[in-house]
Amino acid sequence: MLLMEKVAMLTRQNETFALAMIIESKGSTPSHVGKMIVYRNGTIQGTVGGGLAEYYVIEESVKAIQNGQSKIVEYKLNKHAKDGIHMNCGGTLRVFIEVYSSRPELVLVGAGHLGYAMAKLADFLEYPYCIVDDRVGYCTKERFPNATNLFVNEDIGKALLSANINEKSYVVIVTKDSDDIALKTVLQFPCAYVGMVASKRKVINIFEKVKSEGVTQEQLEQVHSPIGLEIGSETSEEIAISIIGEIIKVSREQPIKVKQLN
Repeated sequence: MLLMEKVAMLTRQNETFALAMIIESKGSTPSHVGKMIVYRNGTIQGTVGGGLAEYYVIEESVKAIQNGQSKIVEYKLNKHAKDGIHMNCGGTLRVFIEVYSSRPELVLVGAGHLGYAMAKLADFLEYPYCIVDDRVGYCTKERFPNATNLFVNEDIGKALLSANINEKSYVVIVTKDSDDIALKTVLQFPCAYVGMVASKRKVINIFEKVKSEGVTQEQLEQVHSPIGLEIGSETSEEIAISIIGEIIKVSREQPIKVKQLN
């Protein structure tokens, strides 16, 4: 597989990685052209010439992934030059490190008016999402043609257990009448975000109920409820914007966890 085909595939799979590419090379360098995919753990595909310069590019790429920001780095490949690295080539190398950050993966628990508005906004933003509901008539491919998956069960807890919720999941609970069951189920998993649409009084009642069923206060402190940014939203579409705005904010603030190779 060609390197850029791999980049396209990783993008479709919603992976986080960096693409390092030589944009300028002067004098004697190990390579004048080159591209390299750098993963979060420092493993690579491709090359920008090898040697110590490549080692530094990998190191900077991992940092760029953690910070979520692309950058340009430059190296003097001359151990005798000021700010030079310990190489004998003598040339200079500039490399553009482009970070490809994964988009929030939405789990929309509720296929009603607000769930529908959330899905339309996710379509516009090209965010992957699945729909979870206990109503066969609402959770359909016709209604949500771009959903990655539909999970329907008259027991919404069972539907959620099929949804593969993980640390990349941004869960929005907007059910008809099963918020407590959905919340208790979702909090079993290490989500990136859990939000629930509810009034302050309803939140108190639901929190008290799930606490009596074994959910801890520490788990409940993860829940965003009332949900969304304060923008004075009223319609379903406006509320969807406020929720997505909060999700974007949270996703930008969360550091990317990097698993180091042994």
